[in-house]
Parts: sequence; C-alpha cells; structure tokens
Amino acid sequence: MKQIQFKGDGSEYFKIWIVNVLLCIVTIGIYYPWAKVRTRRYFYANTEYADRYFDYHATGRQLFLGYLIGVLILLALQVVGSVLPTVGVILPIILFAFIPWIIWRSLKFNMRMTSFSNVRFSFIGDLKSSYIIYMLIPILGYIAIALLVFGSMLPMTRQDSVSAGAVILFAVAVIAAIPLAICLTGFFTKKASEYQIGQTKFGQGRFFIDISTGKFIKIILKQTLIIIASLLLLSILSGLIFAATMSGGFNFGSISSDMEGAEAHPLLIVGFLIVYFGFIATFLFATAYSFSRQRQYLFENTTLDNAITFKSTVGAKGYFYVLVTNMLLVLFTIGLALPWAKVRVARYIADNSWIEASDIDINSYLTQKEQEQSAIGEEIGDVLDIDIDIAI
Repeated sequence: MKQIQFKGDGSEYFKIWIVNVLLCIVTIGIYYPWAKVRTRRYFYANTEYADRYFDYHATGRQLFLGYLIGVLILLALQVVGSVLPTVGVILPIILFAFIPWIIWRSLKFNMRMTSFSNVRFSFIGDLKSSYIIYMLIPILGYIAIALLVFGSMLPMTRQDSVSAGAVILFAVAVIAAIPLAICLTGFFTKKASEYQIGQTKFGQGRFFIDISTGKFIKIILKQTLIIIASLLLLSILSGLIFAATMSGGFNFGSISSDMEGAEAHPLLIVGFLIVYFGFIATFLFATAYSFSRQRQYLFENTTLDNAITFKSTVGAKGYFYVLVTNMLLVLFTIGLALPWAKVRVARYIADNSWIEASDIDINSYLTQKEQEQSAIGEEIGDVLDIDIDIAI
C-alpha cells in the first residue's frame, strides 16, 4: 500500500494567493475564475502518487461564464426581491429546480477537467438520478418530518384548552423527528456517494462502491450525540460560572447602557470566552468526526477496476487538531496565514490517503491507461463552462 503525498509549500503558495487576492480586488472580483484555476492547478500539480501527478485542465475563461451567471442570478434575486417581493419569493424556488441539473453538469465538467498521469477522469451519471437524489429525496424527507411534527399539533388546535395528552404527543413527535432526520440524511448521503463515486471513470476504468445506509446513520447519530453532549456540558459550565459570579457579588446594576461605563466580573469574561470557543470547538470536532469516519468508510468500500483499493487514515482527533490550529493561525495573523492553513489541510489529507495495487503493477496499469487515453483523446473536449464545487 503506497501513500499519496502533497509536496506543496506554504511560502510558495502564498505568492500565488497574494497575487490572486490583489488582482481580485483590482478587478472588482472579475479575476476570481482565473484565481481559482491557478489555485487548483497548484494543489493538483503538487499531489503525487507513484511519482506521477494530478493536473487540472480548466481555464479561467471557462469558469468565467458560470461565475458571471451566478453573480447575475444573485443580483437579480436582490433587485427583483426589493422591487417585486412576491416575484422575489418565487425566483429562489425556480432556481432550486435547476440545482440537480447544475450538480450533474458540474460533476461532468470537474471530472473531465481532472487528470492523473495524463489520464482524464469522467462522470457518466445521468440527469434523472441527479433529480431523484438532490431534489426528490430531500423534498420527501422535509414533507415526512413536517407531517410528523405539524400533524401532532392538530389535537391542540381542535380543543379550547390544550390537554396534557396533546402536549405529550407533540413532544414525542418532535423527539421522533430527530432519528427520522438522521435516517433520511444517512440514506441521502449513501445515494449521493454512490452517484458521485460509482458513476466516475478513470480513463476507461470504472470505480465501484459497495456501501450501506446503516453505516452512515451510525456516523451521523454519533455526530449528533457528540453535539448534544457537548452543548449540555457547555450549558452546565455556563450555569456554574454564572452562579459563581453571582455568589461573588456581581451587580447587574453596574452594567449601564453606556458600555464604556459598564463593569464586568473577570470570571464572567473568562467564562464567556470558554463557552464561546467551546461552541466552536464542538462543531469543529463534530465536523472532523463525520468527515473522517465517512471518508474511511467510503475509501474502504471503493475499488477501481476491481483491482485497486483505497484506504483513509484521516482521524477525528488529527483532523480536528489541524482545523483548530489553522483557525488560530488565521485568526492571529489576520488572515495572512490562510495559504499555510490550506497547505496544512492538503498535506494532512494526502498523507492519510493510501492506494493498494498489490495484484497488479501500478506503473504498467497507468501506462496502459495513458495509451487508451491517447487513442480516444480527440473525444475529450471542453463541454461546459459552469463550475460548482462538489465534495465527496
């Protein structure tokens, strides 16, 4: 099993990043598509496996039209919403109807513009599946939860006085909505993963994925429990700090409307900071846990041509440490350390990604794919200039 490596450097990327920022400012954002291309090419070109590298082939001109369309849509929503409020409510609904199409086209575009060892990726998923996954499933899920919650409120609306049984029924429905939402999210994640990974090709090779909804439900359930438990602890902690502050003789009358004349107990300030950063840490760790566990599961159950397997060793604690230290690094440098933060994330992800090809010679396999690519090279062209980031 061989490790993927990222060979980029924060100082090197900083030069690209600062030029991108300055040009975006000077051009009032027009340069953004070209900045995005330069960034992606840098990170792709510095990601290596078996002495071979990734590449990104899109151009700023291609991304510009999609970027321009996005800006015009946002402006139209703002203008129409302020002039014609009724129409402004309808426009987002119309835009929502195009989201599955945008996801489908952007997946095709991004895969076609990505290559490894001169072999292009491609996406062969159909538009119908995109509408089922990204529109039908979420809508049915929202309807099911809404019927459960609002349906339980009907007994309370039909009575002059609210009975204890009606209140209990409503409470049970709200509690039941949480596991229902978790199950629906797990099912959606499974279908989206199968669509994005299982319909991707590497040259003439095909990715295969075998996953279950139950595993995603367990991951999301644990993520939810982590958030709930952490928030309860933070609530208890904030209560204890408040009680300690009150027992220390804190006087609410000392807080005037004029903030310059207000007095704050040092313990209250420290407690507020602890609770505030505790909330941030809670959601960062929950995100790191979900990302790492899902990534491990997806890698373990994905193969390429039923011959090449994958492994992810990204851990919740390790990824959480990278996220927290990056946040502090960016915060204390007023954003100037953002290039180093991005490089650290890319290096951590790459260093914890492994590819196993023990049954075949990987160099011979890649050479064969390159030859196949040369034979069909004329069929690969720039088919779309709308670009949307879709994370797998």
